[in-house]
Amino acid sequence: MTHRKLKSAIGMLAVGLLSFTAGTMAQGRYAEINNSIASLQTALAQMRSARDVFGGHKTTAENLVQQAVRELQAGEAFAASHGY
Repeated sequence: MTHRKLKSAIGMLAVGLLSFTAGTMAQGRYAEINNSIASLQTALAQMRSARDVFGGHKTTAENLVQQAVRELQAGEAFAASHGY
């Protein structure tokens, strides 16, 4: 396994583990949203490990996925602050 592939694999594993841990802590209240965030974070890690030969479109997609994660997290905070 090349050094780059090993770094990518370790990165994806770390993101997955972090997502699992964070999702497990809040799973009961917003399970579907937490699962969605974890999926988006996994997708983001996979995009980051891909070669960048897409004329900037990969970077745009990465930014949009990050924005989606932030929006879902903001939605969770809103729901929690309003007792939902």
